[in-house]
Parts: sequence; structure tokens; C-alpha cells
Amino acid sequence: ISWKIENGIFSWSIEVPSGSTATVHVPAKDAASVLEGGKPAAGSSGIEFLRMEDERAVFKLVSGKYQFRSTI
Repeated sequence: ISWKIENGIFSWSIEVPSGSTATVHVPAKDAASVLEGGKPAAGSSGIEFLRMEDERAVFKLVSGKYQFRSTI
């Protein structure tokens, strides 16, 4: 797991172990500004957008490796 903020862009690499799910809170202006692997996160396989909460997009993830980027 690693993350950084550079020039208003939040980047986060995470791995959800096999057989597990995770709920993640990604800092973002809105859900549309969140990318995973360079594509909109909300439409990516294994990712379910749940809600916006306190300037964070909340997603449910299945097991796998993810590369999130968002504008904050």
C-alpha cells in the first residue's frame, strides 16, 4: 500500500487479499474525478461506487490490485 499527493492529484496503490472485499474512501471532488488504472473507477470491474461522504468517494472493492488517482 502506498499513496501520495502531488500537484492536487491523489495517487493510491492498494491490494485487497484474495477472498476478501474492502471499503475504501478516496479523497475526491466527486466520484467522476476518481480513476482506477486510468479509467473511471465507477465503471471498472470489481469496483462498486457506494456514495460521496465528507469529500471522499466511497467504493466497495473485490480482491485484486488497484491504482487510484483523483483530483482533490
